[in-house]
Amino acid sequence: MIPGRTVKPIVRQRVYLGIGVAITLWAATVLWFAIAVVPLDVYWMSYYSASYAHGFVRRGLAGELVGMFPGHYFTVALGLRWVSTAVYLCGLAAVAAAVLVRRRRAERHLLVTMVIPLLPFGIPFAAYSARPDLFGGAALTLFATGLTFARSRATAIGLCLVYGIATAALTLVHEAIGLQFALGAVLAVVILGRVLSAGQGAGALLAVAPGALTAAAIAVFGRHDIAPQLCVSVPHRLLPNAFATITSPSTLVRYVIDGRPRQTDYHDWVCRNVLPSYDHDIAEALRSVGHVGIVGLTASFVFGAAGVAVTLWGLRELSGVPLRAFAETLRGRMSWASAGLILIVPVFLTGYDWTRWLTILAFDVGIVFILFAAGRPEIQQPPSPKTLQVFAFLVITLALIPIGAVPGFGGPLMA
Repeated sequence: MIPGRTVKPIVRQRVYLGIGVAITLWAATVLWFAIAVVPLDVYWMSYYSASYAHGFVRRGLAGELVGMFPGHYFTVALGLRWVSTAVYLCGLAAVAAAVLVRRRRAERHLLVTMVIPLLPFGIPFAAYSARPDLFGGAALTLFATGLTFARSRATAIGLCLVYGIATAALTLVHEAIGLQFALGAVLAVVILGRVLSAGQGAGALLAVAPGALTAAAIAVFGRHDIAPQLCVSVPHRLLPNAFATITSPSTLVRYVIDGRPRQTDYHDWVCRNVLPSYDHDIAEALRSVGHVGIVGLTASFVFGAAGVAVTLWGLRELSGVPLRAFAETLRGRMSWASAGLILIVPVFLTGYDWTRWLTILAFDVGIVFILFAAGRPEIQQPPSPKTLQVFAFLVITLALIPIGAVPGFGGPLMA
């Protein structure tokens, strides 16, 4: 049963409670699957394998963070993998809390909040895209939420400055962070930072420029002849490796049943599958995307675009706030939003995880839209039967098809 206007309040509350419990159990299952069933720890930990020991290199700050604890590489790297997931989920929780703390909280507020974990950028993305990108996503959620509560121009400008500095630092951990979340930062400033008034341009520049410039500096000055040196510093240890076990849908089924992944030497796996890309310049990165082929890239794009469409359509229906109202707030500032969107284009050109990039675009727009819709009068209206049907459809469909768990199609196998 889905609650409607004719259902008694106490019954409606119990139905929502039951749905909330079901979503919580689903979320716990997704996380358990990532922890105990198909852990991809070898891959996630590899994002922290490079450091500045041999010069300026992309993601070098990630390795420096691990290097702060000599002799504890695996503990720290695995810890950072789960810290990124936890911090990101805390960011989503902050957005949900900002929606629910409204003075006039309505039923639609609850519907929007309950669907957040199921969205493409929700729990599946947090569990199965456990790259340093999640730190950038968490920063954007806190930045956007902070702007909704800022009551002075000085406070908002300060938030923009802090976010810009944080994003620049995170771009040294993962070179795409300064570009991936640029659109979200611009939308947050323009749509949520009303207190900035005429200072929105300066706020957007402070929020976006540091990360974008850091990404450009990495592209221009980062070393591309360093893979052998980086390989020497990667420690040896046998670890369970799902990549070496799961090579097809049938092997995935056997793996889930047996639960015994092959052991792989971490050093050998990283040196074979990850570090060679550090020698690639931009032209080689472009060619690597081309090697995926039109079929793989198209499948990745269509799947990711479907996630974007479902996210925006679902949030519009649940909140009752039309996307047109969201777009109208950009009037006169569309060039800023276009600039934020253009900044993610290099990520598509140099990385073949197109579903992942589109999921991040859904996150950029979706987080700002959620916070924007929470303060609109339309969300105060009781949900219609159609709204409740959409809610049921979203809960069931997104629970069965976790879009955020899929980075893309056609990428190279890493055995």
